[in-house]
Amino acid sequence: MRQPFNLRLISLMVLVGMSMFLFSIGSSAAIQYVTTGQHILPENTVVASIDLSGKSQEEAIQLISERTDEWKGNSELVVNLDGKSLKINPEVIQFNVKASIEQVLETGNADLIVELDESYIPELKNHMGEQLAGEFSEQRFIETLKNDARQLPGHALEYNAYTFVKADADSLYKEIGGFTLEVPEGVDMERVIEIFNDSAVPQGRTFSYLEFLNEEGVYDETSLNVLASSVYGASLKAGLIIQERHISHRLPAYAQIGLEATVDLKKHQDLKVYNPFSNEYKLSVDVEGSKLTVKWLGYPTNSDFHLKFSDVEKISPKTIIQYSSLVTEGPYNLLQEGEDGEVVSVFRLDRSSQEGVEEFISEDYYPPEPRVEEHPSVTDGGSVQGGANDSDHPHESTPSGTGSNGEADSSGSEDGESPDSRNGSAKENVWEEVPESETK
Repeated sequence: MRQPFNLRLISLMVLVGMSMFLFSIGSSAAIQYVTTGQHILPENTVVASIDLSGKSQEEAIQLISERTDEWKGNSELVVNLDGKSLKINPEVIQFNVKASIEQVLETGNADLIVELDESYIPELKNHMGEQLAGEFSEQRFIETLKNDARQLPGHALEYNAYTFVKADADSLYKEIGGFTLEVPEGVDMERVIEIFNDSAVPQGRTFSYLEFLNEEGVYDETSLNVLASSVYGASLKAGLIIQERHISHRLPAYAQIGLEATVDLKKHQDLKVYNPFSNEYKLSVDVEGSKLTVKWLGYPTNSDFHLKFSDVEKISPKTIIQYSSLVTEGPYNLLQEGEDGEVVSVFRLDRSSQEGVEEFISEDYYPPEPRVEEHPSVTDGGSVQGGANDSDHPHESTPSGTGSNGEADSSGSEDGESPDSRNGSAKENVWEEVPESETK
């Protein structure tokens, strides 16, 4: 009598176990299979961004196969190395669709199974130099490619070979941007070279010039600005992004217009450049003779940056005429010779880019320095002592501005007429200042 009871107990346990399995979370596919004889994928099943909810196994395989075939037909696989681009046939990527769907049904894992034909690896390494090929990690590249391909991305799979080197190999470093300028006579660059040589900007980080300086320290201002201009020029050519930069009121003799940078520790005027690349870059600073050379060194990028300078213009200075009773001999005293101003627009172009878009960098403006003449004072009769001749001082541009006292000049000529009515455009750049104690 005990044996039938045991059989009934065992049967009951089996039935309970089957019921728990059938109605557990994630068992909808099993329920569908038991009730309809088909493998039906449960709700919220997504493979490579494709919704397979409620699809049968056969429907899911067909849908995924169509999508992977379409992806391979439209996708590109590119590896960049040393300025060259190697295109690889996407057919080396194989998708095991059937195994992927079976994996979803059995384990719930919705990752698309990707396999690679690795016969292309020797061809890839043949395009590398010997040093790079020796440091290249094939396994890291293969795993990255698999992970990216299983998402069926809507963009090309593009890689830089230097991203997959086994370690930080200095032997593979190359110059990605450099700049050289003449050091002014008598300027000692030794201290700033010690401070900045071999400094680095990691990937996705910002290089701040002032971070290397101590606010309590004493520095030679000219040497700081000479180096800052060189770092700025090298950064533009390297493709780094300029976040902060300042220029002088007058273009220094050592600097090229459009490529000057100045810093001021007390005013917190910094030079900041951002590294948008996937590798770290180090600053190399060296002086040979009177030449200062700055380079950014690291793994090569696939870019080829060049600078363009446009709308370069000289701006003639205005003449400021001051009247003084102290001038008793000659037509006038020349207090300041005057100097032309300059303006330029700077653009950057990546010649490796097919778009050919010019990136605007800056418009640098250096105002002209006015010519200042001191003339004899105006007499009560309205004539000018000494007989200054306006025709001796022609000027060509800058129709308006301020006088040396910072206020707009509104005085007329010595005979009461406006400068324009008497001499036309030749007078529009001549400013006159009359002392309050004098009359015209």
